[in-house]
Amino acid sequence: MKTTLTEFQRNFRKAREAADRGDPVIVKGESGEYLFERRSAPAEHPFVGLEGVFGAVKLPRDKVSLREKIRRRLGTKNGNRRRRTA
Repeated sequence: MKTTLTEFQRNFRKAREAADRGDPVIVKGESGEYLFERRSAPAEHPFVGLEGVFGAVKLPRDKVSLREKIRRRLGTKNGNRRRRTA
């Protein structure tokens, strides 16, 4: 469905019904064309079933904070010595 900006504003209900049917609505404005269409709700888990694709969505096994990782790394580097406080 192609329409002008003024007609789109006047007949928004019809444009929305067309978008609900799956028809894109192209609105011609002064500076260019705009596309009005319906998008589905974002999926809660968009990568379900794609775990094997290049390992791109593989989640880490441990959920350790970055602070804890650095603390452990420094602990092994310094022989797990504790600093004395004054």
